[in-house]
Amino acid sequence: MSGKKYLFIIIILFLNNNVQSKEVNNKVIVLIDNAIITELDIKKEVSLNAFLQKKEELNNLLYLKKEAIENLIDRKIKNIEIDFYKIDINEKEVDNSLYLYLKDKKISIDDLEKFLKNNELEDDYLRNVVKTDLRWGKLIRQMYENRINVNLTEVNKQLDHEKNNNTDKENSKNQLINIEQNKILNKFSITHLEKSKKKYLIKFL
Repeated sequence: MSGKKYLFIIIILFLNNNVQSKEVNNKVIVLIDNAIITELDIKKEVSLNAFLQKKEELNNLLYLKKEAIENLIDRKIKNIEIDFYKIDINEKEVDNSLYLYLKDKKISIDDLEKFLKNNELEDDYLRNVVKTDLRWGKLIRQMYENRINVNLTEVNKQLDHEKNNNTDKENSKNQLINIEQNKILNKFSITHLEKSKKKYLIKFL
């Protein structure tokens, strides 16, 4: 049985035993080496996911809890790795990425602030999520940049189907190359995260 499938089964068993509980405390639920995930962490993440996905929390509680635990485990491991490699990111870049993320989700700053206050989440909760993803992306790029091989033949084939002038064609080519590079980096990111998970003891309490 693969590690990912085993982890999925453990999460489902854990949720089946706890989904009916309405009392939330700071009990430790998951240990990842010296890092911890508490019941309160899961509640916060469930609230955030329900807000971002515009879902009714109570109607999707089992799904949202499973998703929250998976997200928190991934984020803990990402933070352990990026702290180990001392990966830093410009704070302005974090702010810009958060702005674009909210714009894509059609969420205003006012709505976000109201949500964070009503659910007793830290003001920078979502910002820290975005920052972790940016730092992780930077780590993956540093580690795998020399292994990014874009198929330029396929890119040129796509361009041949478009009727652009030379300037537009060059811009389109750069955009297509960037898209393909990001696809490759995303594959490396998924693979590296799965490899990183095997380095740490993930224990459900």
